[in-house]
Amino acid sequence: MANPTYKRVMEVVAAAADGSTYRIDRYCSQPPGDAKTSSYCCLPDGQLVTWEGDGHYKLPDGTIVTMVATRLCQ
Repeated sequence: MANPTYKRVMEVVAAAADGSTYRIDRYCSQPPGDAKTSSYCCLPDGQLVTWEGDGHYKLPDGTIVTMVATRLCQ
């Protein structure tokens, strides 16, 4: 099976409780002939970010941020 190619599909702007803002990129892949979609989120420098659900993300340092805006990528 070939390695899937990931495509950036969304940019998220998220804010922490202290007012700091972060851009989070969401990447998805769906290999041809496979019904399962894989995805991951990361900061622009490549550090992985955990999606906590309901518009919340956990940064690599443990900070929880809340989505304030999104933009779909082409």
